[in-house]
Parts: sequence; structure tokens; C-alpha cells
Amino acid sequence: MRFVIAVFMMVVVSCQSSPAQQNIKEYTTAVPTSDSALFYLELVERNVLTPAGYTRAAAHFVAQDSLIKTDAAYLMKAGLTCMNQEGAYRLYGVNYLILLSNKFPEDRYTPEALLQLALFFDGALGDGERAVAFLRILLKRYPEHILATDAQALLDLISVSETGEIQTVRDWLNNE
Repeated sequence: MRFVIAVFMMVVVSCQSSPAQQNIKEYTTAVPTSDSALFYLELVERNVLTPAGYTRAAAHFVAQDSLIKTDAAYLMKAGLTCMNQEGAYRLYGVNYLILLSNKFPEDRYTPEALLQLALFFDGALGDGERAVAFLRILLKRYPEHILATDAQALLDLISVSETGEIQTVRDWLNNE
């Protein structure tokens, strides 16, 4: 009888997973998979996606919106990725960059997010008024930032284009 109990105990102990195996299981569940936003954030970082890959990435960012909103770097990557897509993803991208500038005002990505918003509103949407607003926010909050010079130049360019002078220059260049 003792022999049977001893064999039974050995079988039970040998069938249990070791602490090392449990750690492996925990680690593998934390690794980004191809159907996760973390996976696509890594691919965006490495700049290895095709245009179709960026569209898939945008879909995953929107689907896992609550994760994206937790980190300034995530917001920046997701925002730029989504803004360069068609349809509703563009609006998510705009929202991500606006959220970044409001939720993480001291983050290193915030001045770039404001400049990207200004460029997007001016170029893609033709909304110079909103572009100017984002540029003014950037200049007011971060006057010493390296992008402040670019923001001021863009602000000057938008102001010139509103007066029609930029069209005169374009016409002249096209005739040369």
C-alpha cells in the first residue's frame, strides 16, 4: 500500500508544471501577437509596414483604443498612422494627437503632434484657421523648442497664402 501511495505522489508531483514553466506561460501571454495593437506599434516603430499593413495597424489601434490612450508614444504612432488612412481612421488619428497634446503636455511628442495637426488641417482639410490655432498653441507652450522655428515659418506661410500672395508666387513659378 505504501508503494502505491508513493507512486501516486510521484505521478502527481511530476505532472505539475514547474515554476519555470509557469513563468514561460506568463511571458508568452504578454508578448504582442499579430492581432494586437502592440504588435503593430512595434512594426510602425521599425517602419516595416506596407501601405496595406498600415491600414491593418490603424484598424487594430482603433479596436484597442483604450490601450492606445495610455501612453504618449502610442498616441503619436497611432495618430500618425490613422491620419494617413482614408475614412474614419483619419478622425481617430486627429483625436489621438489632440488627446496627446492635452493629456501629456510635457511629453517630448507633444510639440511634434501639434505641428502634425497644423500640417494636416492646412494640407489635407484646407482649414487654415485651425492650423493657425495649433501653431499658436505650439509657439505659446514651447517657444524654445526646436520645432518653434518651423511652426513660425508655417504660420507666416499660412498668413501669406491667406492674402493671395502665395498664389502669385506659384503662378510665377509655374510660368518659368
